[in-house]
Amino acid sequence: MQEAQWYYARNGKSEGPVDLAGLQRLQQDGVITGHTLLWCEGMAGWQALQTLQSTATPASGAEAVATASSHDPYRAPVAAATPDVIPLGAGLTGQLGLYAAIVGGNFPIYRKRWRLDQGTANAAGTWHWPGFLFGVIWMMYRKMYRMAAIWVGVLVASSAIEAFIEVPDALSLVINLGLSVTVGVFANSWYLQHCQWEIARVQSLDTGNDAAVRSALAARGDTSVIGAVIAIAVSVTLAIVGAMSIG
Repeated sequence: MQEAQWYYARNGKSEGPVDLAGLQRLQQDGVITGHTLLWCEGMAGWQALQTLQSTATPASGAEAVATASSHDPYRAPVAAATPDVIPLGAGLTGQLGLYAAIVGGNFPIYRKRWRLDQGTANAAGTWHWPGFLFGVIWMMYRKMYRMAAIWVGVLVASSAIEAFIEVPDALSLVINLGLSVTVGVFANSWYLQHCQWEIARVQSLDTGNDAAVRSALAARGDTSVIGAVIAIAVSVTLAIVGAMSIG
């Protein structure tokens, strides 16, 4: 049986075909991420890599032809093949594969920040702009709910102390900037620790099935737009309450 030939969406058009080994190399190089759309003969439509983990083999032959219209940039030519199941983090073994599963689409970036190819994960001395600029919003977006709750507590406590001792506005600005810089400096390390904790937790529940472990990590990790929206709403609410209390 001929090996499945895969097409992947990039820059608004389809590229390929490549076999499974080719997809794995592309993912290792960061060309393909968990959010990249893939298609091969036997699939009714394009799907993101991270959704192709433990699904049943699609129908083959004439029963499975892509439904995209002729002007669809993602339309792929027909290729006689049977699709394989691609686990999230395909081509990455051991801890790398687990990190890839929980981080999701931006794994190539965090792979460098955490120095994973140097043997020991370490994010010391790295800078994180989203953490510096967005703080709790970024934490919630990355599903770091416990860290976000702790940091909200730090911010509320800081504001309460400033109000109690009547800190001048200029000094308050310096303090808030210092807190933001703290997040920027430690965000990569905090996220690494969060991922390591989640990996250890999932492995303690199911260590016998690598695909199941990666699927669970993918569900617990990646990002949450809803979490970010909630964080924005809470931030706006706190800002309004703070302004009213001052007034």
